Amino acid sequence: MDKNKTSNPDETIDLRTLFRAFLSRKWWFIGTVILVLVAGLFYVFTTPVIYEAKYKFSLKDDYIHDDFLQYSDSQEKYINNESVFIGAEDVILLFKTDLVFQSLENIEEVEDYTDFIESSLVSINPEKEISTFSLKVKSNDKELSKKMALNLIESLGLQIENQDKKIFTNTMNMVNGDIKVLEDEIKIFQDEIIKIDEEINNLYADLNDPSRQLDYEINEKNAEKLLYEEKIIDREYEIKKLNDFYKVLEEEKNNIVNRIELITEKPSYSIENNRLINSIIVILLSMLTGIIVVLIVNYIYKLKQNKD
Repeated sequence: MDKNKTSNPDETIDLRTLFRAFLSRKWWFIGTVILVLVAGLFYVFTTPVIYEAKYKFSLKDDYIHDDFLQYSDSQEKYINNESVFIGAEDVILLFKTDLVFQSLENIEEVEDYTDFIESSLVSINPEKEISTFSLKVKSNDKELSKKMALNLIESLGLQIENQDKKIFTNTMNMVNGDIKVLEDEIKIFQDEIIKIDEEINNLYADLNDPSRQLDYEINEKNAEKLLYEEKIIDREYEIKKLNDFYKVLEEEKNNIVNRIELITEKPSYSIENNRLINSIIVILLSMLTGIIVVLIVNYIYKLKQNKD
């Protein structure tokens, strides 16, 4: 007889014997299944379903142009935290500030907006596309997750818009300050010209004095007067340029709009703790646990019988 075809009877799995074992231990199986099933379903249905609403949005270009850059670069006092337009690299930092999340106070279902700052329930991440971001908000209320996401995006856009307006306002104030300085200088130069004219008139009154070189002195005073007049012309030209620049800034400030643009008008949803899927998993696990328990119990009974 071929040795390869022989086997130990104890090692052979008899399906009929196994089936009879299951029948004889059916209450172990049923009890285990019911116990695990009840516990599992209780957990599934007491754990809230979490909805995650995801929006994609982009940041449109800012308002910087050559005249603005040339002016801002010439002003040392201009370089500060309130003088830079929000760029793509600043969006995430701005988003995580209290200013943005304060808007959640307007949502009745939100008790404390500070709970969501730096929370895993709200996340913002850059996408592969330039200046594009995805915002995800989790909640056990599907509509609330959508409402919060839209609210935060709108609030972020408003903060960026306010920052843009503040930059234009700051710049316009500085332009006005520079115009005032130039106007003060013109006033000083005009006063100097008046003094020179008086001195020239006095010199003309002394033309009969042979001891003085009056023509030379008069020419010197006229040259000095001409220098001040040229400075006045220069300052007036600078004032005209600044006034023109101020009008450009004013026009652009009035045209400032929300630079946030939604790419997805409707959110995409994902679900955590899906009760249907989790219920199916619990059913399968309860049956598997029942089978394992029956096999263990059957094995223990066999060991006991062998000892007896």
